[in-house]
Amino acid sequence: MKILSFANRKGGVGKTTSALNVGAGLALQGKKVLLIDLDPQGNLSQSMLSEAPKNTIFTLVMQECSLKEAVFKIRNNLLLIPCNTNFARFEKQFAGESDSQFILSDFLDAVRKQYGDQIDFIIFDCPPSLGLITINAFVASSEVYVPMEAQQYSLEGLNQVKQEVDKIRKRQNKELIIKGLFFSRHNPRTYISRDMMDLLEKDYPGLLMKTYIRRNVALEESPSMRQDIFQYDPESHGAEDYSKLVSEIING
Repeated sequence: MKILSFANRKGGVGKTTSALNVGAGLALQGKKVLLIDLDPQGNLSQSMLSEAPKNTIFTLVMQECSLKEAVFKIRNNLLLIPCNTNFARFEKQFAGESDSQFILSDFLDAVRKQYGDQIDFIIFDCPPSLGLITINAFVASSEVYVPMEAQQYSLEGLNQVKQEVDKIRKRQNKELIIKGLFFSRHNPRTYISRDMMDLLEKDYPGLLMKTYIRRNVALEESPSMRQDIFQYDPESHGAEDYSKLVSEIING
């Protein structure tokens, strides 16, 4: 079981879109995927469920429901544990506990016991912050993927993620790595895009993925239809790009 976190301190960089479509793409490749929405905004959950769920990741960690009651089957090979605004209380609820950074790790132990080898990938959609929620996700993960846009604020978000990953590697999870950086809403022909690519190759050698996600209207429309890009428009540039990204993740 591989556990992946999609994270960036900067919001609006395609983090949720990427978690959704990478998960869906892996499922189409025959991989069994569990998506876990960790963002209290709940955008991933809203993109996949037609009704607001009663049970979420918060009711799970609060032990107010069973795992079965909070896992939703989206389609073959694709499951979701949703999130809502109640999860914003997570940090206040658990910040004072000595093992507060291991709550999601302990939760995943229960997932392993119940699902065994029925899950190949767990994907965390992290909030655009580096608070206790994201720290928990990193402690529980094996790999971090950082979606970016070609702008300075996105780079600053990456640098902050890198610093947090380095701290967690030293203290809680020696196996954690930033596995890949990739651009979303990307146009490689612009000066700033080329400049940013050169900068990342210099400062983060070997981490910039070959695949980038082009700006695509279908990617913007599909969440409102509660569909991933492969359902909404399988012939689109978005479907083509995320299919390539999935292959790169599988083969990486």
